[in-house]
Amino acid sequence: MGERVVRNDEAGGSIPPRSTLSRRKADNFPPKVVTMYRFYCPEADFSKSPVVITDTHEIHHIKDVLRLKKGSLVQIFNAKSEQADAVIEQVNEAAVLVHVKTVQKSEGTKAKIILACAPPKKGKFEFIIEKCTELGVDEIIPLKTKRTEVVFKDDQWPGKLKRFEAVAVNAAKQSKRTKVPHIYPMTSLPQVLKTLDPDAVHLFPSLHNHSKHIADVLLKAGKQKPVTIFIGPEGDFTPDELDSAVKHGCVPVSLGESVLKVETAAIVTVALVKFLCRN
Repeated sequence: MGERVVRNDEAGGSIPPRSTLSRRKADNFPPKVVTMYRFYCPEADFSKSPVVITDTHEIHHIKDVLRLKKGSLVQIFNAKSEQADAVIEQVNEAAVLVHVKTVQKSEGTKAKIILACAPPKKGKFEFIIEKCTELGVDEIIPLKTKRTEVVFKDDQWPGKLKRFEAVAVNAAKQSKRTKVPHIYPMTSLPQVLKTLDPDAVHLFPSLHNHSKHIADVLLKAGKQKPVTIFIGPEGDFTPDELDSAVKHGCVPVSLGESVLKVETAAIVTVALVKFLCRN
């Protein structure tokens, strides 16, 4: 029927007043929370137990940073978007063995979100990867346009990719995603346009006045279609690039009256797609 509020002087308690119900629960508060750390083992086969973690970074994190022992509860996720609750069986310098208890698969039925983004200056592409991974992007393409100022050369790419993948893995761990986005080598805009899925929605944010508002386009698109998002460099796409994109089926859209930085535009657009088309 409702709980009786006890005045401070009656309960001998603290301000603000607390109820008799909350006082009855005081002995059991706060509830015990079991922390389950998450680790990425892309090649793990959860149909076979134990699963062996051999990645040196993950071993170091388990053994030396978190100091987890035999019997500790952990979560492992792999490259198949599968996640397993597991118990550590053995920890040593070369490997960590875990016993799989339960397995769940998710994110497999959702339509893809692909981000093709021109890398901004000052290393902010890592920030874009991190935040867009948290928001649910499935594939990331560093985009080379006529005005792109940051270009990843072939001899630099292996080191860049290793760093970008590490950022994506950490973001997936933090956000409890079971999928780490695939990161492609730097690709020119014409090359990306040639590979577009004709059944998908291709958003081309632009500062040109004739652009439709992105919310109007997304609300008409439905929730099951894949979405490709193009984010241009500082100074926007050139008129020729915009014309070419339209010929390949892209829809020029506006993100509003404000002129956004590259990283802001990428995060805002992905968030809008996730909110309007996925939830």
